[in-house]
Amino acid sequence: MSNFQSEESAFNFALEYLKQISESLRMCSIYSVNEDISNWAKWLRNTYRQLSVKLKPEMDKDFLGDDTLIESERILKGEVTEKDATFKTIYFLMKPEYNKSHSKLILYLLDRLEVKIRRELQNKGMLLPNKSDPRYAILER
Repeated sequence: MSNFQSEESAFNFALEYLKQISESLRMCSIYSVNEDISNWAKWLRNTYRQLSVKLKPEMDKDFLGDDTLIESERILKGEVTEKDATFKTIYFLMKPEYNKSHSKLILYLLDRLEVKIRRELQNKGMLLPNKSDPRYAILER
């Protein structure tokens, strides 16, 4: 029998971590159905934080927004693109002076951002098992 020599724990929190992600996504689903902008944004931010440990630092801007100023006039006119689906843009629109008049736009951006986060979670293997994973065969029964 060989001795286990490692600074890593024989037990890790991978399963518990995936449960937390699952719970965060469940809460996102609940608040999105109820169109509860504030809570949906909070749970989506929580989900992003859980994903962020797997992201390269240069990918942060895809979710958080970059360092440039928000093109407020264009955004307030509702002229948004997929690139605008960031926490920076959403939080800008959640300001009290814009929140009520732009709620449909905020809901749209939250939806697009959640889709981006879910896709990245899948790309990182944090949602569904990869087809090359031998455990995947169980799901095909």
